[in-house]
Amino acid sequence: MPRLAEQRHPGARVPDPGDRGRLLHVRADGSMSTPAGTEAFDLVVIGGGPAGLTAARDVAAAGGRVMVVDENHAMGGKLRGQLHEDPTDSSWWKGWELAEQGEKDAVAAGARMITDVVAWGLEPGWTVRLTYPAGRNGGPSHLTSRAVLVATGAVERPMPVTGWTLPGAMTIGAAQVLTNIHRVKPGRRVLVVGMDVLSLTIARAMQLAGVDVMGIVLPPTAVEGSSPRATLGRLAPMAKLAPAMYMRLAGRFLGWSWVQALASRLIPRTVRMWGIPLHLRTALVAIQGTDQVTGAVVVNVTADGTPVAGSERELAVDAVCLANGLIPLNELLATLDCAFLRSPDLGGTVPVHSDTLRTQLDGMYVAGNTIGVESAKIAEKQGALVALSIIEDLGLSTRRGCTAAQGALDLVGARRTMEFQFDVNVQRGHDKVQRAWETSGGPA
Repeated sequence: MPRLAEQRHPGARVPDPGDRGRLLHVRADGSMSTPAGTEAFDLVVIGGGPAGLTAARDVAAAGGRVMVVDENHAMGGKLRGQLHEDPTDSSWWKGWELAEQGEKDAVAAGARMITDVVAWGLEPGWTVRLTYPAGRNGGPSHLTSRAVLVATGAVERPMPVTGWTLPGAMTIGAAQVLTNIHRVKPGRRVLVVGMDVLSLTIARAMQLAGVDVMGIVLPPTAVEGSSPRATLGRLAPMAKLAPAMYMRLAGRFLGWSWVQALASRLIPRTVRMWGIPLHLRTALVAIQGTDQVTGAVVVNVTADGTPVAGSERELAVDAVCLANGLIPLNELLATLDCAFLRSPDLGGTVPVHSDTLRTQLDGMYVAGNTIGVESAKIAEKQGALVALSIIEDLGLSTRRGCTAAQGALDLVGARRTMEFQFDVNVQRGHDKVQRAWETSGGPA
């Protein structure tokens, strides 16, 4: 790869290393201090993404003592790396601006925050165990709280393929962080592997940053769901984001299996979206290179994903971005006596919880992508909903007339009107979790 200094594009905002790892207690007036001792809170939020920040804001506004902890240098989670255009009104969703505003709003309401800290353990009561980067001085080893909200988001599902450990090979999320947060081009000539909401929007962001996106191809045939037919079904939930009207109209019907089967045989081998080639019947075979990525081998495939003999060819690229979807991150909850349920509609295994985002453990709540992979807008709404549950359970005051039960109904309605979903059956997944909650009898 070229030196990073050569790849920064205009607008680069490189954090000051001296700002990293500071323990910040931010008061409502914006002042900061380092705590002298351990303080009890009404709520500790683990994860400063859109769900966590929204919940922290609302609970703090209701008079709660709130602390948000996040392992990153800044609050906002994956929201900080998001950039896409809304085709309905041509406006731009700039995640970093929304993240900064979300943090400001939470702080103004009275919430406090610590960055560069990892919550590694939870003990009923509740105690949140913390650890810090090597060389960092100060900071409590634990926090005590009446309630805990786990809003740790999701992680990328790996895509093992020949050459995937070479410098220049990375996940699509890494490309997002480089491009939209650090303002660094992942490479000069980039191939994206895997077609979903993330890969298409991040490919567009790289293109806007001046990267030559050579195209988007399918994952290796050994990867589950990599066939053209399965890919078309995965693209259906994001049809509203397509730049062309014919794409948006066609996307309305791709949720039907018979349409997917027919379309996978009739669609052109390549279509363009924002000028980026989408090779709908071409799959990755291997990434090439010795000390860094120098190319990729691809092959034509049939509608069911079978490689076409003799169609292999090489592409000259210096970076390959692998997109294989997201998985809910709930390791902390796995250390507790909390039931889990597997739901492909939600992206993987999620904790059993109510539609008001309460868990079976008294004082433990969940929200955001840790309970199912969805958009940042839905995560914000989940943050507002779980805040209502926490406010009710802790007996805090609120000027809002909405109850948590009403908020749960509003969330279902919001999903129907979202611009896109990571999975067209995401509500079916949440309904399955709710049935498991009702069967379990609720809180332990």
